[in-house]
Amino acid sequence: MKLYVARHGKTNYNELGLCNGDPTVDVHLTKEGKLQAESLSEKLRDIAIDHIYVSEMKRTQQTADIVNKLHNMRISVDGRLNDNRTGFEGKHFSEYISALDHAAENRWTARFNDGESVEDINARVRSFIAELKTTGYQSILIITSEVIVQAFCGILNSLSNDDARALHVEQGDYIELLESKTD
Repeated sequence: MKLYVARHGKTNYNELGLCNGDPTVDVHLTKEGKLQAESLSEKLRDIAIDHIYVSEMKRTQQTADIVNKLHNMRISVDGRLNDNRTGFEGKHFSEYISALDHAAENRWTARFNDGESVEDINARVRSFIAELKTTGYQSILIITSEVIVQAFCGILNSLSNDDARALHVEQGDYIELLESKTD
C-alpha cells in the first residue's frame, strides 16, 4: 500500500505560532493556506488515490476539499489523525517546546496540562495504520499535521523519535510512504 501523507495548508494559528489540538476551535486555512492546498492538489493530480483520510481539524478538511476537486474520492474523518494535544492550547508553540526541553524528564513520554505525550501520538498512529491494513486500498492520501506526518515516517521507517521529529514537511506538501505487509 502506498501512503501519501500530506500536511495541511497554513492557518490563522500558524501565523500566530499558537498550539491547537482541539478540533472545536476555529483554526482555518488562510489565503496562503488555500493556495498551498491548490498547489498540493496539482502535485497529486496524476496520482491515483483510492481514499482520502483527514483529521477532525477544520484545516485538514479544508485542504482535502481543495485537493479532492481533482480526485473526487470519498473522504473519511478520523480523530487518530488529529494534531497533538500539547496541553498548551491557544498558547505560543515556544511554551510547549520549552516545557519539553526543560521541564520534562523524558520528552517522549511527558504530558503537560492534561495533554498527550509523543508516545501517545505514536500509539494513535500505529492504531490507524493497523486499521488501514484491513481496508484493501492500494493508494491512500492522509491530510494531517506535521507531528502526525512525523509519526507516520517514524513508525513506517523505524526511526527514533529524535529522527522522526527532526523531519520537516512544508505546509501543503506531502511525502510518499510504503506500508509493508509485515509491519
